[in-house]
Amino acid sequence: MQPIIATKGKVTQLRYELSQRAHASTIYPVKAPNGSTIVLCGSENGLAILWRGGRPLKQSVPAPKAPAKAPPKVNGTKDAIMIIDSGDDEPAKVTPQPLLNAEFEEEEEELDPGRPYPSIIQHLRLPLNTEVLHIAVPQVPAPSELQPGQAIPPIFKEKIVFAVACTDFTVRIITLPLSPPPDAAKERPSTGKPLFGEEVVKIPTYAGHQTIPSGVSVTWTSKAEQSHGEPLEDEMEVDDNSATAPSRRSPRKKQAPSRPATGKDPKGFDLLVASHSAELGGLLKIWRFSLTESSVKTTNPISAYQTVILPKPAAKIAFNTAPYPKKRHSQLLVADSAGVARIYDPFATRKRNNASGAFVALFRTRFENIRSSAPSAPTLASRKAILDASWVSEGHSILALLADGEWGIWDVKEDDSKSSGDPSAFSLRHFVGTSEADKSSSGASSPKSRSGRSSLMPMTPNTRRRTQEVLFQGNPSSAIPTRGGVSLASLAFSNGDPALESVVIWYGKDLYRLTDLAKYRARAASNIAGNSLPGPGLTQVHDVPLLGGSITSVSQFDITKREARMAVSRDLLISAEYRLIISTSTNQPPDRDAMTTSSKEDGEEEDTRRTDQALLARGELGLEGMSRLLDNMSGSGSHNALTLGNPRKVLFQDVV
Repeated sequence: MQPIIATKGKVTQLRYELSQRAHASTIYPVKAPNGSTIVLCGSENGLAILWRGGRPLKQSVPAPKAPAKAPPKVNGTKDAIMIIDSGDDEPAKVTPQPLLNAEFEEEEEELDPGRPYPSIIQHLRLPLNTEVLHIAVPQVPAPSELQPGQAIPPIFKEKIVFAVACTDFTVRIITLPLSPPPDAAKERPSTGKPLFGEEVVKIPTYAGHQTIPSGVSVTWTSKAEQSHGEPLEDEMEVDDNSATAPSRRSPRKKQAPSRPATGKDPKGFDLLVASHSAELGGLLKIWRFSLTESSVKTTNPISAYQTVILPKPAAKIAFNTAPYPKKRHSQLLVADSAGVARIYDPFATRKRNNASGAFVALFRTRFENIRSSAPSAPTLASRKAILDASWVSEGHSILALLADGEWGIWDVKEDDSKSSGDPSAFSLRHFVGTSEADKSSSGASSPKSRSGRSSLMPMTPNTRRRTQEVLFQGNPSSAIPTRGGVSLASLAFSNGDPALESVVIWYGKDLYRLTDLAKYRARAASNIAGNSLPGPGLTQVHDVPLLGGSITSVSQFDITKREARMAVSRDLLISAEYRLIISTSTNQPPDRDAMTTSSKEDGEEEDTRRTDQALLARGELGLEGMSRLLDNMSGSGSHNALTLGNPRKVLFQDVV
């Protein structure tokens, strides 16, 4: 697969045109043995699996063909033809060939300096004879991220394990080898047996849904996991979505302290699969399958582990991003379009009937702003719909994107002494995809920062174009986008520092990036307290070549710890109907070979200096980094000025 490359400024877009419509795509959290990143894409006829980067496959040289032997000559004849009677006309039976193992080059592919982008070294299509609408992958930590007492199922070291929701009402669990197959495996004829070592577990409709599933999520737990915590007195209060219902969070029941990290894995692991649909007004189903070292084991007949009737159809479900054995690893976020987000724990015990599974927390959005002078009945008011929601802060918080472009964070683990007057209010809130007219007319619900700085913002080509559209074509934001999503990527550090979380929000056809959520929250808290701290902000990703298509999903590629220290942005995988787009940054750290020609100590100092320079250029350098730069300047006697990206803007300058 060869991309169409377009570079503008410091961003390069790689566009892969597809022959079938892509409903969703995602990046698998585990890399292949050859170092490739695995991309899963759901299409109209099944799945497409791509292996990007890493060591390429060895190019097998075809064996030379032997020259055809001349027929034996018969005495007394010229060019006689020998006719051999085979005795029967039955075709020869074709025996299925065993699974072929791929061979890779010793080194990774050498990138062209003019086009330093990894290529797709292998791709294949897995036909399912149905459309794949949703894909869910488990949260599998890297071996370097494992903490003492943690373990992962052995199957994740050799196989790709994920779940899909299809248009034929089924949910399927698919396993594939992590290693990409050789080209010879793709050329073999189909015999009805697996060609690439795939295994598909199909949940039939009698045990699943009677309509098309609206979403799916997957995680893993211990076989010994049955229930935890003290029995709950009753299920959580169910929100009736009425205007008279108080805007508060239902009190959570007292639970036992977190269990130790060991002693819960005597017999292996299980796979938890959850899906939801709109049938019966809202239906949630959870299945539990046994994980062996190489496959997902099922028992016939397949039956759901738990079935929950929801008050409203869910818009998004997601298992907690915290890995096992943390207590919250199995908690399921259930957000609906009525503006309510619930947390369901399948292993919580209800005291009423001693059954497993209960809601343990509830959050509500604010009511929609009514821009009408005529009074309206309170019962007609509705809450802001939730487009998407995701776990953040290692599963301690929830980031929700609302239908009007507002996004915010609910703190699940909140200190009662610091709780605000409205427990359901966002601890941090902002807006995306709204024009200045909407911000000024949104009333008291908008934060002061939305209108306080609007008069000081410079006129850029982008805002000038929007102003022209408002004058000559009407307000383009009057039609609120009905699609949006949130993508979270986390990078754990082995030294005990908190994980670096990157958030991407897409709203309609707009794309926004937040490189460090923790620093963003710290800066927002300091601004409320009257202080001012430097930190990364929410930036918009421009010039995405959608070509009239709509964004269906967004995922983020991994980065190394060194790239994270250099504040390098993650590459993005954008699924836009009939094309896959990879947005990558062309910023490369300068003088990469300098460290190889110096000593280890000098190299570490040089790396630190470059990191500080990159952070300074982005406006994210703290006081400690600024002190290091000033010390280096005074120690070396340098009279160079520190600049903020543009050499003409001088921050510090020597006085003669």
